[in-house]
Amino acid sequence: MSTINESPRIAVYGLGAMGLDIIRILHGRRANIVAGIVRPGSDKDGRILGELAGVPGLAFPARGDAEQALREAAPDIVVVTVSTYLDDTQYEIFSTAVKAGANVITLAEEMLYPFATDSRLARELDALAKRHEVTVTGTGHQDAYWVNLISVLAGSTHDLGGVTGRLSWNVDDFGRALAEQQRVNATVEEFAQWQADAERLPTFTYYSLYALAAAIGLTPHGSPECTTEPVIAQRDTYSKALGSTVGQGRLLGYTDTDTLHTKEGVTLSVSSQGTVYEEGETDFNEWNMTDGSGNPTLHLRNSDLKTAHTTCATLVNRIPDVIAARPGIVTVDELPQLRYRPGLHVS
Repeated sequence: MSTINESPRIAVYGLGAMGLDIIRILHGRRANIVAGIVRPGSDKDGRILGELAGVPGLAFPARGDAEQALREAAPDIVVVTVSTYLDDTQYEIFSTAVKAGANVITLAEEMLYPFATDSRLARELDALAKRHEVTVTGTGHQDAYWVNLISVLAGSTHDLGGVTGRLSWNVDDFGRALAEQQRVNATVEEFAQWQADAERLPTFTYYSLYALAAAIGLTPHGSPECTTEPVIAQRDTYSKALGSTVGQGRLLGYTDTDTLHTKEGVTLSVSSQGTVYEEGETDFNEWNMTDGSGNPTLHLRNSDLKTAHTTCATLVNRIPDVIAARPGIVTVDELPQLRYRPGLHVS
């Protein structure tokens, strides 16, 4: 394992758009990348990692046998960029890394605050990580822009009554799987049927609200309320993720709004719009705070963001924090203030 002022050994599990961007960032920081891992049966199994990521020097192949790859590479930390939720498949990935004695840092949105749903798998993973004396943490864009920045802003208030956020992100930046998850190109009727029939898992912002409450020092009261509205194409719009055109009148995606009440009387609410963008649209985060009487107090807007890239960069900057953290699942409200890391030495 790495010691103070030594660069950690890093494996990346999941070599889609996000995993490969992380590899490029790590390579730019001169990080010690020791393995690239894909799911069994992936068409990337056996391909040269440097060629996949478009960077020189990584001359070893991607591996489909995670256990063997981790045993041979002996990483200090495994970056996981596979999926959103802590399901049985994701648990198996995390537990394989933990049993190999590696810390885990992931972009899985549920892992930002996995205890919010009283998840059995989260409790089991927490216990497993403690037994193996390693840390598991979820991070990403929301760590910086939905938790850290907002908790700091709240720290400058005297009377906090509510926090309301509006977020927009481009589905095309994240690939086909997420585009399909956002119901891109569905008809209005198909979307209505999906809403009526689907047993939906919690939204991305559901977990972020719990993390934000913890960072501010608030106690959730009940579960978040969620509403979902479709976003309809006003004209034919090409989707890079699907490789086809979304016709006028069909869905570009949808907007989820989650609202969490707290015992302290502060209401936290976030609307997250994930759509295929029309020309000229860009990512943004916008936050407003009110006092106890509902009067506006503070406003913050981050415009023209590159959400996918900031997600990956945030993860890379968190690597030393996760390696240095206590064993178990550690959420970002427990970690030090997020900061830029010109190098990834463990301190």
